[in-house]
Amino acid sequence: MKHRLLFLLLWLAMPAMAVAEPMVLAAASTRAVVDDGIAESGLAAVASYGASGVLARQIEQGAPADLFISANPKWMQHLVELGLIEAEVVSVLMSNRLVLIAPEAAPALAPDEIGARLEGENFVMADPQTAPVGSYGLAALENLGLWAEVERHFVPTRNTIATVAAVAQGEAALGLVYASDAVGQPGIRVVWEVPADSNPPIRYLIAPLAQGDDPEGGAALMRYLLSAEARRLLTEKGFLPMAGGS
Repeated sequence: MKHRLLFLLLWLAMPAMAVAEPMVLAAASTRAVVDDGIAESGLAAVASYGASGVLARQIEQGAPADLFISANPKWMQHLVELGLIEAEVVSVLMSNRLVLIAPEAAPALAPDEIGARLEGENFVMADPQTAPVGSYGLAALENLGLWAEVERHFVPTRNTIATVAAVAQGEAALGLVYASDAVGQPGIRVVWEVPADSNPPIRYLIAPLAQGDDPEGGAALMRYLLSAEARRLLTEKGFLPMAGGS
């Protein structure tokens, strides 16, 4: 009895062991939906956001991630080719659209007015070299014959979060972001929806990793985000659900 009591006292005196939580590396444009998805799922997780290319490089260098959400299929494919992700576990989570945003007091805009609107002003968009939204945006503007008017005003940003902030703060007259980035954002308004057929299809891919401390937790969160229950959340945040694709 004394030994059992001593063991109990020693056990109660031990510091609580840290519980592992899955690490999610996700495209900056998914912040709202991933944050709310974690909360609604009831699962504990830590999320870090950035440009998909930057995150893929971090994973390549050994970042302890359990789940990766990329806004550009090429970065997911890059990790598949490196053997860090198995091709058969990659799924299509959702899609998106491109829009032009302006400060909320700005008037409506027609495509042929973009040049005049940018006179003496900046145009912001995430860097096409690292951020998928910038790559999609560049393709759309080139295909629509608008890049020549925009290029000399172009100031690249780190990601869509920085683009929205620059426009909201009046540092740029126009910015190109995903439609989901403009949902519920103060200080900006959508002034033009970019035709969907002007850019490659936008696909957000999701896949589990085995580099973190809680791969099971990462897989559980992935299952939730791909579930029918999560479709409502994706739609509310301005995305186009495509759960179940591969």
